[in-house]
Amino acid sequence: MSESFQNRPTIPEYFDGKTIAITGGTGFIGHCLVEKLLRSCPDVKKIYLLIRRKKDLSSEDRLKKLTDLIVFDKLREEQPNFLSKLEAIPCDLEQPGFDICDDDMNKILDTVQIFIHCAATLRFNEHLRLSYQVNTGAVRAVLQICRKIKSLEALVHISTAYSYCNQTEINEEVYKTGWDFDKLHDSMQWMTDDMITKLTPDILKDRPNTYTLTKAFGEEVIVNEGKGLPLCIVRPSIVGATYHDPIPGWCTNYNGSTGLLIAYGKGLLRSLMVDITKSLDIIPSDFVVSGIIAAAWKTGLTRRQEAVCEISPLISRSPVLKRSCPSCDKELQSLGKVDMIESEEVMLRRKTLPIYHLVAGSTNPVTLAQWHVVMRRTFTDYPLDYAFHFPALRLTTNKHVYWVLSFLREYIPAYVFDASLILLGRKPKLLRLTQRISDMVGVLQFFLMNEWRWEGTSVAKLQAEMTKEDKKRFNFDARTIDWLQYMQHYGRGAKKYLMKETLQGYPAARRHLQRLRILGYFMQCALFLITWRLLVSKTGFAKNLWHLFMSLWFKFLGFFQISSTMHGSSFFSRILS
Repeated sequence: MSESFQNRPTIPEYFDGKTIAITGGTGFIGHCLVEKLLRSCPDVKKIYLLIRRKKDLSSEDRLKKLTDLIVFDKLREEQPNFLSKLEAIPCDLEQPGFDICDDDMNKILDTVQIFIHCAATLRFNEHLRLSYQVNTGAVRAVLQICRKIKSLEALVHISTAYSYCNQTEINEEVYKTGWDFDKLHDSMQWMTDDMITKLTPDILKDRPNTYTLTKAFGEEVIVNEGKGLPLCIVRPSIVGATYHDPIPGWCTNYNGSTGLLIAYGKGLLRSLMVDITKSLDIIPSDFVVSGIIAAAWKTGLTRRQEAVCEISPLISRSPVLKRSCPSCDKELQSLGKVDMIESEEVMLRRKTLPIYHLVAGSTNPVTLAQWHVVMRRTFTDYPLDYAFHFPALRLTTNKHVYWVLSFLREYIPAYVFDASLILLGRKPKLLRLTQRISDMVGVLQFFLMNEWRWEGTSVAKLQAEMTKEDKKRFNFDARTIDWLQYMQHYGRGAKKYLMKETLQGYPAARRHLQRLRILGYFMQCALFLITWRLLVSKTGFAKNLWHLFMSLWFKFLGFFQISSTMHGSSFFSRILS
């Protein structure tokens, strides 16, 4: 523990009596954060959750539904009255001031000490207008609210480690995006959605999607308009299921790595274009929320430090705060550089804005080749129910080879399977599902073919300033992750919490997997024989062998009962919804 922090309160002590406001509290990171705060900081006074209303659910109803989740069971046992510390505040992130009523706004302004902004639209291919409204515009609204809070001690903004994924080395800095996003916003006010869609590729430039661009805009808003506020930025990488806390393998949606994991375990993802030498950076969600809480603690203890600015020539893609600085102006005047005052060549570099990269690649990297081995072992030992194929991936870096593999290993079986369902009087669904999975892979392709290096100085310092007890209770040290164990937790959690499959069904699932393995071998033989028939169809021996194969094929179908693969699986309805 750092000497300067040895007499400071521990994390739970710091949060004693504190009132916290959280946006995005119903999201995956958000509800894990709420649970962790209440359980590990039991003397928190109040948590206001800014929750969007839905057509059929009020904010209060959504809060009740949230706290009924299994992940809150441990908290429920330890603190039966924890609901008294939670209050839903209706809001709309797309409206000015979040459309919060006066009474609720006064509660926030009068009582909140810590504000954590988790809300975001996570869809990578979201329309630029909506992505900007939620990921950039909402940040400005949060800053405006926080400036009015009477006793603000910490503002934590949750960004992403991929905000600047257009460069391979990412330091603890806010880089220029190259856009005047205020002018961009003004332009979008009069543009139609179709016009924006057509212009989006030109706006993105070398970025893969609107999500990463608008998150970078959000960070620039913080730098430009957050001066004087006690704030920090937390940048997690790909957020996966929980590792241990409060339960292993907790996950609630098909976003990111979870969708790929389920598709692989079900045998629907059978080919992938990846560079197996690159690292895939996944961080457990319990590590993320612990890092967020620790960052809030550190920011609160060192709040309202003055920013240090310096004069330097303009450097491409350098972190900047374009704001007039009287001391800098005076210095420039004395040097006879009046023409440089408030110009692009004057930079005010923010030195005290803490940025925390919550990533695994800096200290415990895992290549995609290693992930493949771990996934294969996990879903062989702990298979999902009613898999469609034996989980097996063919990996390539060549897009043409990938297209061929995808067509042969995914689309042709989907056509055959759907044709079989039609013959059985069932509704065909597999082809549609295969296309959805292909679309999901396409969105993630950029992150499977590249890797990044993130600076880890601030995270290392933060961990050094924590007590041993706090390090245990709020662990976000990626070096402590056993990736095989984590993947097993992840797979079992996806099976239990996301797919709603019982863990007692493993023996039957393993038997089903063995039948699929045999079927896979049989299909390979069939493909060979079909090719052979096309090439040597005029010979009598080939014809006889073909008839024998077809006879065995129909007998095998009767034994295998292909329709059983549809029984009991909620995968279709969930992923297609």
